[in-house]
Amino acid sequence: MDKYRKIYNDNYKANTVVSIFKSHFACFKMQQQNGKALDINQFLDSSIQNAIRMKRKLKMSGILPFVNQVLGTGREEELLIDVFENKRNEVVNLFLQDDLSDEEIIRLAYDITDHGKINSVQNLEDKLKLVKDFILKCYSMQRKRQLGDRTFGYLIKAEIISASTPKERLDEWRKFIGEEIKPSNPKLHDKPNRSRGEFGKDSQVLPQQLKDIQKFFIEIGLHDVADIVGKDIKDLSSKNN
Repeated sequence: MDKYRKIYNDNYKANTVVSIFKSHFACFKMQQQNGKALDINQFLDSSIQNAIRMKRKLKMSGILPFVNQVLGTGREEELLIDVFENKRNEVVNLFLQDDLSDEEIIRLAYDITDHGKINSVQNLEDKLKLVKDFILKCYSMQRKRQLGDRTFGYLIKAEIISASTPKERLDEWRKFIGEEIKPSNPKLHDKPNRSRGEFGKDSQVLPQQLKDIQKFFIEIGLHDVADIVGKDIKDLSSKNN
């Protein structure tokens, strides 16, 4: 598979700023390869208009109870619009590269010159709001609920949320997510790296889910949690080898 097609397929349905940025990058590169690419500035202007339409839809849907909780509030679209409009030269330079790293996107999106300072972007309360949004979005998609369960489990494993018994974990879930949504698999709150063996494909699903969770925690600046996920990824890899 063409590398840009793979980048697009891996990111176009995701909800993080990094993944949304990468999907636009890959789309532009595929158009270039097919000789159909717009001028780079025209492409970015078109991307901005698409983001504005999506943001408007999310805003209008907010009149219905819990819709924004499940589908998101448009925070990612707002950031993308800001970056594409106000950091145009930097974005153009990145899009003209052959490859694009997560770190480059993070530094550009959050005005960070030192990657280690990303923790100062938001306070813990703001970061936890982003985690809640991410989990609710996972619950809005088919076969993604376990991704949300694992994400919540890593907050407990990192001791950001304190809970040691099934009842405490369920109580904390209700406080964090709300009474309306029940966890699909509470066991993943206790052991977020637990193998479920779903559909006979867990050997592929679990590593990818853990990588997605690690990427999300890195992006929002919860590096201590990302390090814990990274250790589980290494442990899983050593078991599979």
